[in-house]
Amino acid sequence: MVEALGRRLQPDAMIVQEDRNLVMAGGGMLDLDSNDGLDAAYLAIAEHRPLPLGRYLLLRSRGDDAYWTYQAVVHDLETKPTCRAGNVRRSLTAILKDSVKRGMKAVTVDPLGVWRSRGLTLEEMVGAFEASVFEVSVNLPSPLRVTLLLEDMNALEEVSHLLRSRLLRKASRSFRTVDGDAALVEVRQRGFRLHCRFVPGSLSGYAISCVGGPR
Repeated sequence: MVEALGRRLQPDAMIVQEDRNLVMAGGGMLDLDSNDGLDAAYLAIAEHRPLPLGRYLLLRSRGDDAYWTYQAVVHDLETKPTCRAGNVRRSLTAILKDSVKRGMKAVTVDPLGVWRSRGLTLEEMVGAFEASVFEVSVNLPSPLRVTLLLEDMNALEEVSHLLRSRLLRKASRSFRTVDGDAALVEVRQRGFRLHCRFVPGSLSGYAISCVGGPR
């Protein structure tokens, strides 16, 4: 299930965006427009080697509850734009595959790559997000709920529209279910047949199931 929501649920893991020098880590992103922010950034860079873009870090919370945080390394704050869609796609795909191996059932995702006016646009982020979801869906051994977290209703409506528009453009064929209350769209991915089911006009997203292998 792919969703676009503006509120936080209770997932098994949270996927947040990170830069290759871990400047974004911690309680919040540093303000690089201030002197204090720049000093802290230089100190963070000096303490370790920059991480490869398109990778991720996995952190486990302390205490009895097994809660995980994936840090998707998708930004390079020394470049503009700070992020490329390909790095988001590679990082998110690897994270989703790992979460399934660990038996997770639900993960939430920040809009990876979207950061002020220096990163990806919402449309670029949606393209990378969709590509990762389809890539993982062809070999998904168990259900996984992926929820994209957004800040406000305007972003929610825009992302929902972008996801559905892209899905319909990709469809090899589309049709309604017998009862007429939902739409079922078929998309081909590397020869696999993916059925995407969603309710027209809803912002709740869609469910993807792989119904056939390559022919």
